[in-house]
Amino acid sequence: MVTRESARHWRYPQLPGVDLLRARYIHKTFVWHTHESFVIAAITEGVEEFHHRGVIERAGPGGLALINPDVPHTGRAGAPEGWAYSVLYPAADLVAGIAAETTTLRGTAGFRAPSVDDPQSARLVTAVHRAAEEGNALAADSLLRIAVARLLREHGGPLPERTARTA
Repeated sequence: MVTRESARHWRYPQLPGVDLLRARYIHKTFVWHTHESFVIAAITEGVEEFHHRGVIERAGPGGLALINPDVPHTGRAGAPEGWAYSVLYPAADLVAGIAAETTTLRGTAGFRAPSVDDPQSARLVTAVHRAAEEGNALAADSLLRIAVARLLREHGGPLPERTARTA
């Protein structure tokens, strides 16, 4: 049993508009927070549990946590052994471009559900990481586009119009 937490957050210069995180957490707890980008997290071991729009979501191996930009959520271990995951944080304009090229979605594309069981897409996300780690720019870019297009096709839809907040 692995008892150490680890995390590597980085940017691969040949994959602009995307941050990457590969991590293993056991005791780490993320308080309420948001991201300007999308979150596409492929769970590889254990269980991640997170609050999202008033519901406790859980994702295990072969599952993904899919968080749209600016949506508050938490994160913590959903099992004693914690969880490990590979995460992509693609910029909203990158996802919009892929959606325009590969789907028939109208409006702002996003994910309908925050937690899905989709082992094939989870493998694609981890393959993007592997390609970036190996310095294979063509594979990383191609796999990213394939993964996002598949996720939007299978789990995406137009996001509701957002109203601007005023002070």
